[in-house]
Amino acid sequence: MTIAQQFALQRTENKIAFLGSLGIKDFRKVLASIHKIVNDLKYQELILDFTSCTAAFSGAMLPICSYVMSLRESRIEVSIILPEAEKLSRLFVNTNWAHYIEPRRFELSKRLSTTQVPVLSFKSSEEQNECVNRLIDCMLKSVAGLSRTDFAAVEWALNEITDNVLNHADSKIGGLVQMSVFERTKRGVEFTVCDAGIGIPKSLRSAKPELLTDMEALEAAIKEGVTRNTSTNQGNGLYGSYEISRICDGTFDIHSGNALLSLYKKELSLKSEKIPFDGTLVDARIDFSNPGLLQEALKFGGKKHRPLDFIESRYEQDNLQKIDFVMSQESRSFGSRLAARPVKVKIANLIEMCEGQKIKIDFSGVPVISSSFADEVFGHLFVELGPMRFMNALDFVHSSETIISLIDRAIKQRAALRN
Repeated sequence: MTIAQQFALQRTENKIAFLGSLGIKDFRKVLASIHKIVNDLKYQELILDFTSCTAAFSGAMLPICSYVMSLRESRIEVSIILPEAEKLSRLFVNTNWAHYIEPRRFELSKRLSTTQVPVLSFKSSEEQNECVNRLIDCMLKSVAGLSRTDFAAVEWALNEITDNVLNHADSKIGGLVQMSVFERTKRGVEFTVCDAGIGIPKSLRSAKPELLTDMEALEAAIKEGVTRNTSTNQGNGLYGSYEISRICDGTFDIHSGNALLSLYKKELSLKSEKIPFDGTLVDARIDFSNPGLLQEALKFGGKKHRPLDFIESRYEQDNLQKIDFVMSQESRSFGSRLAARPVKVKIANLIEMCEGQKIKIDFSGVPVISSSFADEVFGHLFVELGPMRFMNALDFVHSSETIISLIDRAIKQRAALRN
């Protein structure tokens, strides 16, 4: 690590300046500095200055956002100065980090991205369900060749960890969640879930007082069947999520209390932290490079668990014969290749995941599509699937003659290029 990349803080009265690259290992120092300004020095206003910040990651930003949100509940005013670097400044806005630090100045981001879902917040089970659905929908339309069992395993982990926030955290602000998709070196996702609650050690000790240290509490939390309330929870959420990350050679970090649990290259480590973190942060990176591998992680009581997934609840019909794919609900634009790519990836994934079921492409409410959109989705699918499988897999309904002619022309041109 070069000097330019190292992270440092500079505090001047009620302002904290961030220097260098802000990673997950740095957020406790930030929270300690914020605590000093607000609780020891009694300032009612706080300034977070990211001018000289050179990089920032969700594992650091979500606990900062959650702490700032909890301060706002106590009527502490917080303002943010965005990074000087233009690209990083846009990242702060597009990820909603800026919004959750200073909502009166920055609105929720409406930017559409196929590889990143900005920070989402939830306080109820309905909001939690909406957040998870948005995350896994992003995954379905951005990770090509996705195994259904892998897809269902990640959806299960997201549901379990966000559900833990509602059931165990006692967090006044609820929870925050963010997800990014990566495909450059390995195919997979990284998600971060954070709250400003009581933390895992305190939560578990209410039922297991024998857990004397915070490290013992985090180690117990990833064991099968461990929960503070066996009457309402099976205690497999963190265990199963940890196993998913371990089996695919991913990473899995839990920060809570005075402890850090970390999985890296299939090696588990536990570390005592001097600076406490009252909430809980879970950061997981999951690799899809070995299709079908993740289903091996979901074994409870020696039996494989098959969770209900998003595809079953949203797309499949009871007779398992066809999939309803309503174009107007899948894209806001039908005029470019950029808009078409996630639609193509999603349809291709649904064809592979729902073998034997007809994908009914419904163009209701879509008057026209561009030639480039038709080519990117249907021209490419025709070449990839082959004529017979394409015709057996797809059915077009409520489509105008114009749309059908554009699709036919795209298929003919794409097939001619291949020949």
